[in-house]
Amino acid sequence: MPHGRIEGGAPAHQPASGLYRAARLLPVLGQIVLLGLTAFPAAAQSKVGTTAAAFLEVGVGARNVGMGESVVATVDDVTAMYWNPAGLVGLTGGQVGFQYTEWFAGTALQYAAGALGLGRMGTVGVHINLMDSGEMEVTTLEFEDGTGETFRVQDLALGLSYARRLTNTFSLGGTLKYVRSRVWRMAASALALDLGVQYDTPFDHLRLGFSISNFGGEMQLAGDNTTVRVDLDPQTSGDNDGILAQLQTRSWDLPLLFRIGVAYDLLRTRHSSLTLTTDVLYPNNNQQYLNLGAEFGFRGLLFLRGGYTNLFLPDAYGQGHLRLGFGLNLVGILRADYAFADRGDLGSVNVIGAVVQF
Repeated sequence: MPHGRIEGGAPAHQPASGLYRAARLLPVLGQIVLLGLTAFPAAAQSKVGTTAAAFLEVGVGARNVGMGESVVATVDDVTAMYWNPAGLVGLTGGQVGFQYTEWFAGTALQYAAGALGLGRMGTVGVHINLMDSGEMEVTTLEFEDGTGETFRVQDLALGLSYARRLTNTFSLGGTLKYVRSRVWRMAASALALDLGVQYDTPFDHLRLGFSISNFGGEMQLAGDNTTVRVDLDPQTSGDNDGILAQLQTRSWDLPLLFRIGVAYDLLRTRHSSLTLTTDVLYPNNNQQYLNLGAEFGFRGLLFLRGGYTNLFLPDAYGQGHLRLGFGLNLVGILRADYAFADRGDLGSVNVIGAVVQF
């Protein structure tokens, strides 16, 4: 699919040219993937569960999930603000999008975004990413059936993005976002920065991408739930045993994530296209791993997608590998997408989304 456009179509090439280019570029692709896997040392021990705002690790966008969450080099719509803000330069006008992810235990992830291309001045965009549990009853040891109160768990990220093409082949983008997590009467917040680049290499139809996500401060829960009454000297008769104090909570890093990606158009003719993608990921709370993806397009109207995620992660941390999806371009300005994601022992999730170009 052309950068920044919902409609498809591509110039015709010789039938064998795609296979010929693939054979010629295999050594290059292999070196890029190997470099990504060896650029960082393997984690000596697991750091799973040592960061805050875990919702930031849930990929957004049905197209991106369907491609194995391997899109840092090819994403070119409003979901780029999550994966790689440099991808916004593909927009030639305005675009809005909405994505909905059915998560576990009655929770859901919702993503809404809008962006506007400003020509040579670049592209600006805003997005909101919301994870919400819905209303739940408060229960205690004394009131196992509920106290009559309700609460909700809610995570929120608000972002402002800017991207610009520095040359015909190199683009740069960034997102400044406010992250907030709330659990009943406790809340934590932080500012974070995402940066990304995309590069069209001198090799035909080969693109590279790099992004760093969630670079920012620590999050520390605070609120009424940590208020307690203490007696500073319980051994002294008549001492004040009702002094208000606050329990100190620990601060936690955001889930910092580096992505290095490759996208290669193996086939691009007037009637069909086939794009292969690979992302190497290095998170600060786990070992590095690899995602693979593919997208086949027919006449720019129908897109079939598949992918495989979490390669080289231990099964305890990387369950659920298969990703599948499809997309339809309707009336040239609307794209509707669906994706299925296997999540191992937890089951599976469904993702739907729509992007409108104007």
